[in-house]
Amino acid sequence: MQIPEGADGLTAAWLTEVLAQAPGGPFGPVEQVERQRIGEGAGVLTEIYRLRISYPAGARRGPASLVVKLQGSTPEARQLSNNYGFYAREVAFYRDIASTVSVGAPACYGADFDPKTQSFFLLLEDLAAVAPIDRHAGMTEPQVRQALRDIVPLHARWWGDPELTALEAVIPAHGQPPWDTVGQMHAGAWAATAPWMKDRIGPEMMRVGERLCTELQGLMDRNGQGQRTLCHGDFHADNMMLTGDPADPKLTVLDWQILVQAPGTFDVGYLMSASVAPDVRRQLDAPLLADYHARLVAAGVEGYGFDECQEDYRRALLIGFTYAVQAASTVNLDDPRLDALITMMATRCEAACLDLGLASLLH
Repeated sequence: MQIPEGADGLTAAWLTEVLAQAPGGPFGPVEQVERQRIGEGAGVLTEIYRLRISYPAGARRGPASLVVKLQGSTPEARQLSNNYGFYAREVAFYRDIASTVSVGAPACYGADFDPKTQSFFLLLEDLAAVAPIDRHAGMTEPQVRQALRDIVPLHARWWGDPELTALEAVIPAHGQPPWDTVGQMHAGAWAATAPWMKDRIGPEMMRVGERLCTELQGLMDRNGQGQRTLCHGDFHADNMMLTGDPADPKLTVLDWQILVQAPGTFDVGYLMSASVAPDVRRQLDAPLLADYHARLVAAGVEGYGFDECQEDYRRALLIGFTYAVQAASTVNLDDPRLDALITMMATRCEAACLDLGLASLLH
């Protein structure tokens, strides 16, 4: 099956070929397809299009609308994605992982990756949100509870699974390449962004940012050496949608290209530091972590005590600060929207660090 190199390759003939092999199919043939670029400004590593599909009379009709993700159009986007295995990893999730768990993800109608050209495509269900999840305002308590409840099946299914070793080539653990250079990347980003950061965070968090230049890699390595499972890796509000019945919405999680092997609490910590306002997080830290751990145990996870869960959670909260630092080093901070977003990320991490004494994790 040919992988389109761009929008011009998203033809009725190509879509007919893909839908003829789609799960639940065959569908088609496709008579006409209209393309609409979406998601611009949300990321630079992929191109995303909504496809409006027409079928001739007598055809077995498939979805009237689908979303397709393609490789980025620039050499820089492809090189970065190749270095970190983003495209291959997301295709692997939809091909091999999604069917093993009940976590909400868009239905996939086709997927392929070519390691020689670093080209890929994902043909996905087109979902409509029925309620907003506002990262800037912060997720509500019911939304946070639903997110943590719904990610447990992924974590529990793969917790300590022997198959994780075989998956390392595509879905590596923290501490393994390419995650063995995160400390070095933080140090470079900190040197570039510290002058900007000092106007937004206090002296103690500035000292934490500096100390992470030499100690972050050890924290990442510890994540890969302990108990681990499959984590989404970028589990924040902008990668979630509430879909289905407005009275009882379903949480759907998007963008699986940073799928990683780590303790499940890595997803929990990143969610709480990146997507939850500090006043809400302070109320929920203890009860939600206890509930998350209880759900893991109820789902069959053994040998993972609550003390270890708390330690992993605290480490995840601290690691989350490097997301803000590295983001600040790669975007135009003269853009007020990006300035506000990264300031929010940094100050939420700072609040967690001060509230929970996370600097004590550093030597």
